[in-house]
Amino acid sequence: MQAYNKFRKHVFSLFSYNINSTTSLLLVIILLLSFSFASPGLFRYVSAFIHIVSPEKEEAVPAGSSLTISGNSDDNPQFNCKVLIIVNDKRPYQETIPVRPGDYSKWTFVVTPQYTEIQEGINTITSKATCDSQYEPVLKLDPLTKEYVKYYGINVTGMPSGELSSQEPFVFQAPGENSREEGGDGTVGGEGEDGK
Repeated sequence: MQAYNKFRKHVFSLFSYNINSTTSLLLVIILLLSFSFASPGLFRYVSAFIHIVSPEKEEAVPAGSSLTISGNSDDNPQFNCKVLIIVNDKRPYQETIPVRPGDYSKWTFVVTPQYTEIQEGINTITSKATCDSQYEPVLKLDPLTKEYVKYYGINVTGMPSGELSSQEPFVFQAPGENSREEGGDGTVGGEGEDGK
């Protein structure tokens, strides 16, 4: 609240001086941007170029089975980029499947036992965008490959598949919905204490 009041005070003080509207607007934008970058998560993907959307960071996933990874990037048909994946540093990087040929704005990859398996515990998934030119400032030149690259990684937790599926949701059963019928006296089958 204190930050908001300070912000409001600065904004109103800008308009009390004889500053032209363009300068005032520019100052307000700068203030808003400084506040937005100070609060993490507000612009979650600002100029990151590449993201893993699924699974989410720190998500529990089944160990030892296939896992579909999906993501997006700022790539478009005019860029000459591709997206690669590596799981638990199992080289080489694997090619992902673009949404359309040459368009990695959305992409997927399926982790299969032929490549590697999701292990029990922490697993690292890293996506790598490679481009032939620096289409955005966040792409950095790799001196070995002479390509412009950007990485984005997450960790997921591999759990035994039995532990993931054993957590059944609680279902409230209304009276009379049990597989066994209750008698009027609260005992199963309507029998009293003497078994009659």
